[in-house]
Amino acid sequence: MKISKLIGAVAFAAAALSAASASALELRYNRWLPPTHHLDVRVLKPYFDKIAEVTDGRVTVEFTNSSLGSQERQYELAATGVADITFFSESTTPGQFPLAEVVEMPFLGDDTEAVSVAYWRTYEKFFKETDPYKGTHLLTVASLPPYHIYNAKRDVTSIDGFEGLKLRAAGVIANEKVTALGATVVPAQITQFVELVSKGIVDGTYFTDDGIVAFGFLKNLKYKTEFKDGLGGFSISLGMNKAKWDQISPKDQAAIEEISGEALARKLGESLNQSVADAQKAMEDAGVTVTPADDAFMQAVRERIAPIEQGWIEQASKKGVDGAAALEFLRSEAASYSPE
Repeated sequence: MKISKLIGAVAFAAAALSAASASALELRYNRWLPPTHHLDVRVLKPYFDKIAEVTDGRVTVEFTNSSLGSQERQYELAATGVADITFFSESTTPGQFPLAEVVEMPFLGDDTEAVSVAYWRTYEKFFKETDPYKGTHLLTVASLPPYHIYNAKRDVTSIDGFEGLKLRAAGVIANEKVTALGATVVPAQITQFVELVSKGIVDGTYFTDDGIVAFGFLKNLKYKTEFKDGLGGFSISLGMNKAKWDQISPKDQAAIEEISGEALARKLGESLNQSVADAQKAMEDAGVTVTPADDAFMQAVRERIAPIEQGWIEQASKKGVDGAAALEFLRSEAASYSPE
């Protein structure tokens, strides 16, 4: 009798364990950043570990060994279910996410954490109802650090200094800004820069401090023209396949939402700020000449770029969004932001 009870107890425990395993959801995050990239190491891996913690192991996330698609296909991979979670930049698919171009507008701020949190709040208030990320559940949006101009040819101290410079840029808005400044734009992905500059096809690039160092471009560049609050950023987002999100219980969805959205945007911005600080030290050590634009230079840039901002506002109106109000809200939220 005791043996039969013991067997029954073991069978029950095994069945319960099997049921728990069956109900657990293991998600695949498509890894395309280098394994040592600070956003994977400092932000996304701890975030995925936290998902397992807050759901008591009912939802877990594993990194793929290699990418299931190119950088340009990351949103598509999540929307179609090839991957369960992807990290993507809307700028890699021009025209598909016009509202996300709000963070490409100039002079949003030098603090990437502040801009990222403000961007999430702007998305929630102005963009969410347009359902721009169909096929996915958006976990967060954030911004890359502010963009500046870097070149190997000369120190640019006024708007006229851009004339004759050939600058690499990528994306519709970025290309328009470089052209408006008076330089010649050479549309190309950042991975092509070393080849282009070594052959004299370009003199420099529209990019970020941390990007210059991360991609190893310090040896190719001598000058940085720095603009207060930046010439704009780029949107980055984390999305989950909608069908997989719907498999998660409402209780666990709520727990995941609590650590996503603004909280995750803050973590991404915080890590990017640290990366920028490290990069600026590396530039100083490498002897890069950094020239902040003076008031006259800044005013000339504002006048040149103003039509681009107006163009985005008009694009937003076609989506039923008050672009002027959204942009004003983003700038205000970023300027008034205080870290927790």
